[in-house]
Amino acid sequence: MAINSYLLPALAFVSVAAAASCSIASTSTTTIVNPAGAAALAACTTYSGNVAFQTGAASNQQTVNINGVTDITGTLSYMDDNSVITFDAGTLQSVGSLMLGNLTVLSTLSMSSLSSTGDLNFTGLGSLASLSFGTPGLSKAGNVLITNTILNSLSGINALTQVDGFSISNNPYLSDIELDVTAIKGVVDIGANDVTNGGQTVKFPNLETAGQLTFRNSSSVMLPSLANVSENLGFYDNLFSSLATPNLTFAGGIVFVDNTMLTNISMPMLTTINGINGTYQIANNTLLKSIDGFENLSNVKGGLDFTGNFSSSVNVKHLPS
Repeated sequence: MAINSYLLPALAFVSVAAAASCSIASTSTTTIVNPAGAAALAACTTYSGNVAFQTGAASNQQTVNINGVTDITGTLSYMDDNSVITFDAGTLQSVGSLMLGNLTVLSTLSMSSLSSTGDLNFTGLGSLASLSFGTPGLSKAGNVLITNTILNSLSGINALTQVDGFSISNNPYLSDIELDVTAIKGVVDIGANDVTNGGQTVKFPNLETAGQLTFRNSSSVMLPSLANVSENLGFYDNLFSSLATPNLTFAGGIVFVDNTMLTNISMPMLTTINGINGTYQIANNTLLKSIDGFENLSNVKGGLDFTGNFSSSVNVKHLPS
């Protein structure tokens, strides 16, 4: 991949007085090395290509400002800088993908106009407590990964109407995770958020179909509309006492493991567990004494594992012998 140094003199051809489009080869990356480079990028209304900010791009100003650019077709990345405090991209509306990582003192991220991105990765943002994504915020994203931040809210992201995957983990102050999306074709993995206060609460009130769902360390999980999970629906090390999916009819696999407070599972409409690597596993849930919430389950393809101190019914009467 070619790397181009992006400095103000290099964009002398840009007319700031009029809407400007700037581009490089689609396989190349423009590297921002100082505030002048950021100012040159801001002079472009639409930028075709990838943009990477290097350590020191904020210089002594501790601020990176690219207000002016509205669309970046490639990846916008900013990694491994312990000097930038503010990243201001308030005019940016769409970006091919957005990657921010190991920006240890970044405390203000302003993207109040952003509505669409490909993959979004926020990792190692140890000073970022909130997002400034505007209202309603992002509506479309690829795979979303947010891990090892101090975010206390997903405001600006939780209004997504289209997302391919959603992984939120190891954010100690993030107590509530809610998403209004109806379908997620890829992987959802939620865990290890707000652990010191009993784990995150998860609400997907409108989610109907998903590829794979995994929940860990949750104090509650609400999936009232869920009807179809093509791969595994898994619950591990959670602290809720009850789990209900009243509209679920099909899952590639069902797994409940090490949920120490669980006493009740209700999946009354589930008829089929039939994934490529499907399993029906309920194991080591200390307080769960019966398995009787699967009244209509009649077709299971894959492993069957019930492990626990069951004192009453393990209802598998609808399964073929």
